[in-house]
Amino acid sequence: MKASALILIVGSALVLQVAAQLDPVCDSCPSKNCTYDKRLSCSCTGLNRTIEIVDPGDREYFNVSLGFVVDNTGSMRTEIASVKSSIQAVVTATSGIFDKYVIGTYNDPYVANVFESTDASAINSFVSTINANAGGDCPEMAMHGIRDVADRLSPGSVIFLFTDASSKDLALEPDVKALLESKNIRLNVMATGNLCGMGAEFSRLTTATNGTIYRTPDKSDVDFVMNYIKNFAKYGIRFIRGMPTTLEDLKAIADGNCSCKTSIENLVCVEPPTKSCPCPEGFEHIVVKKKVCVPGPCKKHKYGSLGFVIDNTGSMAAEIFAVRAHIANIMANNTVFKDYVVATFGDPYKKNVIRSSDESVIQSFVNSISPSAGGDCPEFAMSGIEDAAKKARKNSVLVLFTDAAAKDASKLAAVKALLLAKNTKLFVIATGTFCGSGVYKGEFDDLAAASGGDVMTLTAKSSVSEVLDFLALAAAGKYSLRSFPRCLDDMRKMKPERCCKWVIHHKCKPIEPPCPLGYKRVTMRNKVCGSPNGCPRKRVGSLGFIIDDTGSMGAEIFAVRTHISAIMANNTVFKDYVVSRYGDPYVKNVIRSSDASAIQSFVNAIGPSGGGDCPEYAMSAIEDAAKEALENSVLILFTDAAAKDANMSADVAALLVSKKIKLYVIGTGQFCGPRVYKGEYDYLAAASGGSVMKLTAKTSVGEVLNFIGLAASGMTSFDSLPSTLEGLHGMPYQDNCWIEEISTCMCDCYDRP
Repeated sequence: MKASALILIVGSALVLQVAAQLDPVCDSCPSKNCTYDKRLSCSCTGLNRTIEIVDPGDREYFNVSLGFVVDNTGSMRTEIASVKSSIQAVVTATSGIFDKYVIGTYNDPYVANVFESTDASAINSFVSTINANAGGDCPEMAMHGIRDVADRLSPGSVIFLFTDASSKDLALEPDVKALLESKNIRLNVMATGNLCGMGAEFSRLTTATNGTIYRTPDKSDVDFVMNYIKNFAKYGIRFIRGMPTTLEDLKAIADGNCSCKTSIENLVCVEPPTKSCPCPEGFEHIVVKKKVCVPGPCKKHKYGSLGFVIDNTGSMAAEIFAVRAHIANIMANNTVFKDYVVATFGDPYKKNVIRSSDESVIQSFVNSISPSAGGDCPEFAMSGIEDAAKKARKNSVLVLFTDAAAKDASKLAAVKALLLAKNTKLFVIATGTFCGSGVYKGEFDDLAAASGGDVMTLTAKSSVSEVLDFLALAAAGKYSLRSFPRCLDDMRKMKPERCCKWVIHHKCKPIEPPCPLGYKRVTMRNKVCGSPNGCPRKRVGSLGFIIDDTGSMGAEIFAVRTHISAIMANNTVFKDYVVSRYGDPYVKNVIRSSDASAIQSFVNAIGPSGGGDCPEYAMSAIEDAAKEALENSVLILFTDAAAKDANMSADVAALLVSKKIKLYVIGTGQFCGPRVYKGEYDYLAAASGGSVMKLTAKTSVGEVLNFIGLAASGMTSFDSLPSTLEGLHGMPYQDNCWIEEISTCMCDCYDRP
């Protein structure tokens, strides 16, 4: 479709004509589809520059939302009618363009009031109920309002905030910023007042999200902005995400003396969908949209350091031993922190803090901590927090373990300023009464609230282990540290975050013949779960099993032998299979075949034997399997031992990368312990795009093989293989579902007169 003119109307005046081809034909992609970025440039008389409306790199954002956040406190009474009418005009003009609309209001005190719908009339009905009242003081609860709307928006969306006041709830700003950035949501602020003379938080958030603050002293300025949205939204979200950043430019475009044109950038030719799903005669091509979810947020927030601030006075033995027992698991599962900080504090206070990314160094430091001294209840917690925060990177998380109030509470203001300057959250695990109400003055609650953290109170010191298990999952990205449970009951009820996305599948459906006389066609909707069929799947490389067959590996070998036939029977992803076995001494023994019976016979012949010392010749076996496998393969190593030939790691990694082979390691032991294992499997997995999963029981291998079967059938992805068995149990396969329409002919005799 070609558009020769675009008309922008403000009030009743014709103000802009755009000569543009907004939907170009991809002439340079013969017989193919294309994707591209659009750049709209406007040159206006009287303006000595070109106004460019552009947001390259957003091709992936097709199903996006439009969000509105409205301050409906009393001071907005004069603007609220104009704001409501502007929103309703935009929603009406853009109906069907966005996947949904989300609108929320906020007042003081804050009560969540968010409405979402795909129906423009339903949104406009909600908008009509908004009235301005209450409030009183100038700063209002803007961060709450932005957060609750952003939570419901699709990635790549845009929020417009209408307010005349700054934010009272600044403690939420880091969480709101992380949420907006993780979902690539752009925030634009319509400042209809002086923002109480403040409002720096809005500048920080709009800068971080590439948005804009439009300072609109009167309602006509609001109209300029909202009319731009109303008229340009129909040409794609990039024209809203890339709208001019100043009222001056918006007004220049609305002046009528502008000439605008589009240009196409980043043109990419792609095969049309029908070519990826050829249908035989008598069948027609259809598209099925399904929802696929995997554990963890869609975009993991990257933090600086994970810090443990530990009260090591005499009453803290249980907490210290719990941290000592769990910290290795936390570090092994960590995917979001760059390094670790550990600090201790006693009475009298002596600085004792370390920062390192070396897990063995951190473990040794923690193992050296022991409870001693103290005696009176308040301890030097502020000094411990301060030294940990100084040592930590920016954007860190500190976890304080203590049962006592702060003897040095006079340092509260300085520590608070330090945490805010380094954008560091403080979470407090309280295992006592903080010396009672006569001593504790709320210093930990104050620090936690200011930094965006929280205080969790435990009634029993033995519960610290549960909290540390939760921290391991949070460090793995399964739970968000934007919120923290305040008690054990809340923690036990929390569900891991999931990343869900819609995936398009192409299917072949029989062409339906017309119904006979006296019948009519009826379409019924049915929920179907599993791997969609109908269209042939393009298979990739080899699926490989590398099996340590030394004497300690009997359970693993038996599990592979039992499950491999089902994996091959359901495989729709791989062209063939590779199996390699290795012992000590190493003898090359590898097979590649597409014949399931040949592979099964090879596996049945594997039995545990030999070995004796712990390191085995894993690298040699991985190398031989990788040489045998096709490109774009997946190799899975089953072992309980480190690699005796770890000196080959760099060469093996280069081979895997050159053939685009991913290595996944299923570890069923301690890899001979930290003195022997030097991280060679983690290195190979990271280099190749795979991962390492550690099991605490060899009997759990069967569950992993079930996952491998699902991945080979296309029901899930190897990329979502978790690092622990607990993560595997939380895999939401039930969300791998879609709605299928079944059409049939039924008698219509009851509908005839």
